Amino acid sequence: MIELLITCFPLLLRMAYLRWRGRPVTLYNVHRALFVWIVLFVALIFTVEYYHPDTPNALIPYRVVPIVTERGGTVTEVPVKAGQTVKVGDLLFTVDDSSEKAAVATAQTAVGEVNSQIDVVKAQIKAAAADLARTKAVLDTANLTLSEQQDLKDKNSPAYTLNRYENAKAAQEQAAANVNAANSKMEALQVQLDQVLPAELKSAEAALDQAKVNLAKTKVYSSVSGKIEQLTLNVGARAAQFSVNPAMVIVPDRDKTDPIEIVAGFSQTNSAVLHVGMPAEVACENNINSGMANTVLAARIVRIQDVIATGQLGPTGVLMQPSDRRGPGDLVVHVRLEYPEQNALLVDGARCLVQAYTTHISGSLQGTFMGGIIQAWALEKALIMRMKVWIMLFAGTGLIGGD
Repeated sequence: MIELLITCFPLLLRMAYLRWRGRPVTLYNVHRALFVWIVLFVALIFTVEYYHPDTPNALIPYRVVPIVTERGGTVTEVPVKAGQTVKVGDLLFTVDDSSEKAAVATAQTAVGEVNSQIDVVKAQIKAAAADLARTKAVLDTANLTLSEQQDLKDKNSPAYTLNRYENAKAAQEQAAANVNAANSKMEALQVQLDQVLPAELKSAEAALDQAKVNLAKTKVYSSVSGKIEQLTLNVGARAAQFSVNPAMVIVPDRDKTDPIEIVAGFSQTNSAVLHVGMPAEVACENNINSGMANTVLAARIVRIQDVIATGQLGPTGVLMQPSDRRGPGDLVVHVRLEYPEQNALLVDGARCLVQAYTTHISGSLQGTFMGGIIQAWALEKALIMRMKVWIMLFAGTGLIGGD
């Protein structure tokens, strides 16, 4: 409408001239002026829409964290409720843990049994050491007796008898065998203490740790700070283990290093004029009000996605052909509010209208009168944007149909 009013001056001038000359105003008399009007109107529309693009396809994206359990089971406790704010480490819900507790108890018993075996072997080693010392003492005595009998034999002493010599030799051999047996027993017990039982203890402790891990999985804790939404779980229900059917969803708190942004989808033909740092205005549906207060917010383009989503490939096993992708694809532009304190006015997920303005003409039009005119038309686009906001308000209240 504004463009029609602005570009109608050739027709008005022609009609005024005909009236002044006293001629009738007919289609034939004004057809040239009408043609010029149409040409000016199309040129103005093209210029304004090209250099000051806008899009209603904008929204405020946000992340969600689906909550599922790693261990299926019957829910026994849900200490949280929808809308509640949670911190990292807060308990969200618990599933039945009777079998996991039994497994932990069994594993603890196994660890205790191995420790008891270690204590028993240590006591056996002490007894074996005492037995080894006793057999060595007997061997020393037998060696001494045999040595005495050997001296008597070597000296051909009348006190030497073959029977005593044979008995001393047999006693010495028996004592030596007893020492070897005691040494073998001592070594076997030491191997059991140093190698076998520690390995069994590690295996039992690993089983205990695994049982404790499985027990810990029956309690689901929050891994992020945020607000609980879409809580579908209740005591007695079966906890799902798949993210497509979560027990609840947490909307994480925004990090200060990740400020809120509006993501807008522009036509690909706008890529020639859109650039990082370009001024823009944003009007989100949740901010629209009858007083227009805090409705249209100043913003600036901070990033332009350099790929078009419709061209992405996926592992489908079917060759892609361009005709399969029906939509032309958006040029995705990230916009951030110029004044960070206004971020509190935005609601995650809200639909928005984004209007970008060319305030610096480059190329052959730079510094020319026409370039200045194009930049000045940003005022007209700003006015039209506010008219669109009023239309969005009327549509939202049901005055002119649905959304």
